[in-house]
Amino acid sequence: MIDIEKAKKEITSFINKLKVENTRIQKKVEHMYRVSEISKNIATGLMLTDQQIQLAELIGLLHDIGRFKEYNMLDKSHFDHGEAGVEILKNNHYIRKYIKENQCDGIIFTAINQHNKYKLSEELSEEDKLFCKIIRDADKIDIIYEAIYIYWQTEQEIEEIEKGRLSEKMLEDFYHKRVADKRNKTSKTDEILRFSSFIFDINFKGSFEILKENDNVSKMIERFEYQRIETKRKMKKIKQFAEEYMKEKTK
Repeated sequence: MIDIEKAKKEITSFINKLKVENTRIQKKVEHMYRVSEISKNIATGLMLTDQQIQLAELIGLLHDIGRFKEYNMLDKSHFDHGEAGVEILKNNHYIRKYIKENQCDGIIFTAINQHNKYKLSEELSEEDKLFCKIIRDADKIDIIYEAIYIYWQTEQEIEEIEKGRLSEKMLEDFYHKRVADKRNKTSKTDEILRFSSFIFDINFKGSFEILKENDNVSKMIERFEYQRIETKRKMKKIKQFAEEYMKEKTK
């Protein structure tokens, strides 16, 4: 059995040893806690065993542990926080601080490694794939939540989003039901489009139900007063398309 409360205390101990700006740490910790809870809810809805539910919850708690290393880096261009998280947990068997047995190490490492990839590796076992999908769903659900309540709080950021245009290439991805490729980003407004496109990489009906219940995709889009008529029209269409897609997925 996994002691989640003990795992949370260990995460706190781990973070306290780092020298990182407090506001960034706190926001990341809160994200990890929420993703852990969402993962638990998704796994419960899938009628998994108690042990599997606890494992999903633990993966949610640990999925961004590599981010704290990233905060101290000057050059982040080639940094992969999923891979870094696995390295941290493997180093000196640090994973044993969170789970005593080693039978689930492979699943944990694979899920953390894969949680931030554009697409899942095709060379995964069905069990690995299950937990990868749970953490990817939970992470995206909470990123959309953060896009409403946490991201883009300064006047400058809000102005950039409200005055921006949308990338035609990213719009093409969206309407082909693909996660929009961030490499085609042309403005800060495209971040709203990209996060909206996360719904096309959601895997479980229960995950869609969480999104639909909280109406967070629509809230994220409606948060801003888009100043360009064309952008406002496109955002309205994106919102309608997303709502219809999620409606179909929760039938």
